Amino acid sequence: MVDIPSQEGTDDPRPVKVGVLLDQAPDKLTEWLADAAAFDAGGADALWVDCGPDPRLDVPALAAALAVVTYRVRLVVALPDETAAAPGLAGTIDTIVRLSRGRLALIAGPGALEVGVAVFRRVPGEPNAFECADEGERWVAVPVPQGRQSWRETRADVAGRGFTGLVVPADPQLLDMLRNPDDPGDRRDLQLAQG
Repeated sequence: MVDIPSQEGTDDPRPVKVGVLLDQAPDKLTEWLADAAAFDAGGADALWVDCGPDPRLDVPALAAALAVVTYRVRLVVALPDETAAAPGLAGTIDTIVRLSRGRLALIAGPGALEVGVAVFRRVPGEPNAFECADEGERWVAVPVPQGRQSWRETRADVAGRGFTGLVVPADPQLLDMLRNPDDPGDRRDLQLAQG
């Protein structure tokens, strides 16, 4: 969990969880899985997978692979409608839950999925917000921060609006900020590594 600096005039730090939205259509699965493992080791609280309404890849298989290459992050996975309605889904979900040691959660629409795992649903009127009523969590999607000051401001804003977590697209700069939260931000090694 990432600690948010306390608001002025308050001694109470506001914790906000960090979720990383993985690439929607990975071309190189080994690199996609390596990125997921890096964010897991780097301190992210959750990995979010949403391959869109018509994915090229088998989403439950991706979730199972993530369960194997990560060890602590929650895996929040959006199942396409045809997958969510498929016979045998409960057995597939049970297998992934066992592989992940209970870290799986799903993103679903109203009235869908009664498979025994936490379910995130979109918040009505807030297209970028999700809530998990069973867990008392509210998450919001935000863009990749444009530096450490932007990152601090975004986290404080999210906490101030009552969200317990934020979902950020996977990005090397985000990984660096998770790995090195106290770094002042002058990371020339990242600039060299990226070209």
